[in-house]
Amino acid sequence: MQSATATALTPSPPPGTATDAGERASAETRLEWLRWPRGVPVCPHCGSRHTYRMVCPRSGGVRFKCARCRKPFSARRGTVLERSNVDTATWLRVLDLFLAGNERGLPARIERQCGVSYKTAWSMVQRLRAAPDDPLVTALRHHHTPAALATSAHSLQQRTPS
Repeated sequence: MQSATATALTPSPPPGTATDAGERASAETRLEWLRWPRGVPVCPHCGSRHTYRMVCPRSGGVRFKCARCRKPFSARRGTVLERSNVDTATWLRVLDLFLAGNERGLPARIERQCGVSYKTAWSMVQRLRAAPDDPLVTALRHHHTPAALATSAHSLQQRTPS
């Protein structure tokens, strides 16, 4: 009886946090696909396509290093996600909510559906409104039709190793 009570009292993580390594990896893969649709990362410093992919064995985080200028970068560089402590999976959900249409009450909706504070949700919306030409927002606007989303999910499954 105590074990049932202990499990009931154990707090579950908020719905917006990516606790599962698989969910985090799929969000990073989707971010890379949106950022570089051809599948080849481009250095934001010098524009070179010759890059190395580096994966941290402990955290599973993905970074890239340019072979020409030797500077490290990530898929978040040059987007609204840059210098944000919010995980990628939550940002992608917020981008989908932002592009879904109705902006009235958007921070409150993000707070409820993504499990972040109202202050965080509000600042995320402000970032998105201030950057209408962001590469991720542009890519998602292009792919935000139901047919395009089905096609992108199919191509994403083909690119992800099983």
